[in-house]
Amino acid sequence: MSAILAVCGENFCAMVSDGRMVEEPVGPEGPKVITEDLPKLRKINQNVIVGFAGDLLAAVQIVNALDEYDLRYLTLEKTVRILREKAATVPLQPVGVRLLVGGRGRKGGFLLTSLGSEQGFEPQTQPARPGAYLIEGACSHTDIGPFLEEKVKPDAAGWKSLDDVAGTLDSCIAAIAGQDKTVNTSYYRELVM
Repeated sequence: MSAILAVCGENFCAMVSDGRMVEEPVGPEGPKVITEDLPKLRKINQNVIVGFAGDLLAAVQIVNALDEYDLRYLTLEKTVRILREKAATVPLQPVGVRLLVGGRGRKGGFLLTSLGSEQGFEPQTQPARPGAYLIEGACSHTDIGPFLEEKVKPDAAGWKSLDDVAGTLDSCIAAIAGQDKTVNTSYYRELVM
């Protein structure tokens, strides 16, 4: 019921999501669309972005746990801890939840963390490296790996601007939406530099 994509380089982290929310579970007749314009991204502060896919009602509850803190001072690492703790208390639909947290870490470097219900919300954090991009995505009903391999990774070598990155991520979501009716092409973007 959603798609999110993230790219982190040594100087930025960008995320893009679609806007469709559907009723779960999706039946054989296809998805029942609840809304077409729900961003699945939230910029926490100038250093941290959170994106989510899956059981959106549960994901929103998890992400809203951050509101109990002064968002201006949340680091990426603290954000991940709060999300992980809250996720353990929220009932989930079988589709599960996947969260991506990107941005600048405590020591100033860019990081990308993935945590999801399939792994018991155990965070997997990767630091950005010079000359390389961290590329991650999540989609509720479609394996996103082939789309990242076919649509995003080949374009990365040619990126010259953030507009290039956004265009690639948008086209990847469009390709997913062409095959998965729980995803649409209403694009929402967030950026940390």
